[in-house]
Amino acid sequence: MFFFTEPLKMTYNEDGDRMLKIAIIHGPNPMDGKDMDGEITRLETEDEHEQHIVTLVDFLRRHYKDDQNLQQLKMTHPIQTACYVFTRLGDVVFIDATGANPKSHVGIGTFMMPKELTEKQKVGLQKFQNQIADYNDVRIDYDIQYDEGFFDSQTLRGTGKNAVSVIDRYLEKVATSKKMK
Repeated sequence: MFFFTEPLKMTYNEDGDRMLKIAIIHGPNPMDGKDMDGEITRLETEDEHEQHIVTLVDFLRRHYKDDQNLQQLKMTHPIQTACYVFTRLGDVVFIDATGANPKSHVGIGTFMMPKELTEKQKVGLQKFQNQIADYNDVRIDYDIQYDEGFFDSQTLRGTGKNAVSVIDRYLEKVATSKKMK
């Protein structure tokens, strides 16, 4: 398992040696006692069969030792539950599903968004957008609600050649909704 912070590398290596599983665009919650607001951490693996939750829980145990809520997450939790906890802390989580079909090199991924983004996160999100520019299926879940074991959210989706433009649409939507409040 590999953990990277900037500079960013390719999202998916053609030779299959390493592939992105999860990316975190940090918010105001410190990691290892450091301010990481807006920085991107990539969780990569060489094992295409490794489950996302295994990658994430291993990362949490190493880097969020002081956060008891995160330390309680187990490898048996659904990945959405673990990502939801991150969004409640203010982090953006990107789950890369490209490796779910090893024969496909089409970029597929889902963002789970916190209630609010910091200005630094918006910049980090735009940097990450450039790294996944070749993806052709990008989904953004926001206004995420959790009730009695079920998740519900608003969703934006981009497909095709310019799928990542959904990030711009999301940022515009966030800016517009703030003006309306």
